Amino acid sequence: MAPPPPPLPSLNALQAFESAARHASFTRAARELGVTQAAVSHQIRGLEEALGLALFRRGARGVTLTSDGERWAAELAVVFAQLRDAHMRLRQPREAARPAVSVSVVPSFAARWLVPRLGRFLVSHPDLDVRISASERLVDFTLEPVDIGIRYGPGIYPGLASTKLADDALLVVAAPSLASKHARWSVTHLNAETLLHDDYPDAWGCWFRSIERAPPRRGRQSQITDSAMLVEAAVRGQGVALARWSLAMDELELGRLVLPLPDVPPLPTGLAYHLVAPRESLRRKPVVAFRNWVLAETQALRHPAL
Repeated sequence: MAPPPPPLPSLNALQAFESAARHASFTRAARELGVTQAAVSHQIRGLEEALGLALFRRGARGVTLTSDGERWAAELAVVFAQLRDAHMRLRQPREAARPAVSVSVVPSFAARWLVPRLGRFLVSHPDLDVRISASERLVDFTLEPVDIGIRYGPGIYPGLASTKLADDALLVVAAPSLASKHARWSVTHLNAETLLHDDYPDAWGCWFRSIERAPPRRGRQSQITDSAMLVEAAVRGQGVALARWSLAMDELELGRLVLPLPDVPPLPTGLAYHLVAPRESLRRKPVVAFRNWVLAETQALRHPAL
């Protein structure tokens, strides 16, 4: 009877080796796998001990494969390429009974702008389903089953079809109950208020500089990094907020927020909303329908002063 085959090495160790061999670098392998360089080195060292082989030559200038390492790398390159192909194929959504469009969008914009309007799309397109994925992370359209995205940034999206929707700006907003403290507000009234802001760098400092005024020396500021939550805090009267027009516009229209300093122009953020998609996605009718609807809806998103 033939002896049993030796047990397979750790899959994590094989993956670490294959990545390091492909990149000729433990550092780049660690970055690809989302682990530390020490973890990659530990996995490969364990693999070498399990195989009884030296797979890399380690030197001051980096690592190179040994002849045994080259043989293992050649075989594993094929195996892991097949695994990646299988992963991409199996992650593709199955054909649904109803056509659908999958949308990736930043959470603040999803909560404050997209979702409140989404019902209009569903009513006008009763034959289509929509999947909304709210995430700050930029999706990889080549690996994830997402058709189209709405991104907030400078507008550089290589390899994707991109359409600018609207620029954004910061506005000073407050709840009516707070704004009623003064019949006519001036900038000096802000000295006595809690100034709310999100994660826009030095938001209030930029705003005060834009109107050529010095910020309060001892003023109280409160940061709420989620821009949608910032608007909610302002609605609840927790302070005067420097909020994004795109997220506060509905609350202003409903009267849940007001502009205490209406004569001060909005401060452009330098960022804008963009509709992005792989060009092949735009060949699908559900994606085209959603894109056209967003383009029509965002006409009202453009602030007249921008």
